[in-house]
Amino acid sequence: MKFSKLVLISAICLSGFASSAHPSQSQFKISQPHANSVVPGEVIEISGTGADPAATLEVEVLTNDWYLQDGKSRINPDGSWTFSPVHLAGKGPYNNHTIRVTQIKDGRRGGSVTVTGIVRKQ
Repeated sequence: MKFSKLVLISAICLSGFASSAHPSQSQFKISQPHANSVVPGEVIEISGTGADPAATLEVEVLTNDWYLQDGKSRINPDGSWTFSPVHLAGKGPYNNHTIRVTQIKDGRRGGSVTVTGIVRKQ
């Protein structure tokens, strides 16, 4: 009983430390679309959180190969972001996409995040 209380107290203290160190900064991630989801068409907008407002975003889509997207990104001061348009091309076995977003700041590639299993509604 004492051990489980100690673990719980430690977890609460550690999580509080992490959130107080960077209260407004969240982990860089893709929020929409979710992994293994069906999207309404070939052209979509993606969004997420945790981006550096001073960075730019590079978006690539994997069908049979990685395809660089030429849309525009918008990163808000709180790190929330959008990018559009994103084209999900490919037919048959290639209608299962992976989207990769990479932050670029001062000419350097930063962290990347991916979401997999994106399928266009047929």
